[in-house]
Amino acid sequence: MAKLTDLLVVSDLDGTLLQAGYGIPKNNIEAVERFVKKGGKFTVCTGRSKESVRRYIDWLPLTAPAILNNGALIYDYKKEKVLFSDFLDRRATELVRQIAELFPDLGIEFHNAEGITTARQSEQSHYHTSIEHIPYTLTDIEHIKGDWNKVLFAAPEERIKQLEKHVEKRARADELYSLFDFVRSTDIYFEVVPKGTNKGTGLKALAKLLKIDMKNTVAIGDYYNDLEMLKVAGYRAVVADAPADIRALADVTVSGCLQGGVGELLDSLESLCDGFEQLKLEL
Repeated sequence: MAKLTDLLVVSDLDGTLLQAGYGIPKNNIEAVERFVKKGGKFTVCTGRSKESVRRYIDWLPLTAPAILNNGALIYDYKKEKVLFSDFLDRRATELVRQIAELFPDLGIEFHNAEGITTARQSEQSHYHTSIEHIPYTLTDIEHIKGDWNKVLFAAPEERIKQLEKHVEKRARADELYSLFDFVRSTDIYFEVVPKGTNKGTGLKALAKLLKIDMKNTVAIGDYYNDLEMLKVAGYRAVVADAPADIRALADVTVSGCLQGGVGELLDSLESLCDGFEQLKLEL
């Protein structure tokens, strides 16, 4: 086991470190504080946007830049600086236009480091921007300009399942769809991300920036957009309320989100590292 100061721990947010509507369990906050006080590096790896994560910075002492937008953006909140950004192919607006015509009830958001531009609202997209107090610009697809890290579609779960099946079918035969990757980030969100970009590539990019060996990275998650992150991490943890096929990837399964699974992981890492250091002293 590496020394605690050698470790980089990255945690998913929703369903892992926090629960929307409930916040961050107190034992998670306290465990993060203990971990970083001892020299461990801790940050988040999430599908959320820069401003959505910002509201938690006062509660979470992040000691490394954050991986945002499902791996397409790495942002240093201490320096207020973008360290890495990957953008969608410019034909993304054409793709979104086609999907919007077939699914007229979808909420549609374009995300980058500058913020969120909403091309259409649904009950689900309105809920997440209002409950999180996230500012956004409202326009239509025809007026969407610039470079974007991802597009988020928001709709009820059954509608998202229909969209996912449509995309899977079109991706096998349509060149336009092949320019992008797609990921289900929650039951009600489906996202378009740059080809080859995911939380795993984001974790690799951050480790390279910090000069940390991948074997010394620890990742914890709970959902399908965490798959690639869990696959590349040196040590993999999953909360107990994750789907069974996600739990199957884990080196360890910890308590559920609201029971403080992230805190449980961090405390166990402290114990493992302390025990290893004590063993070296005894030898």
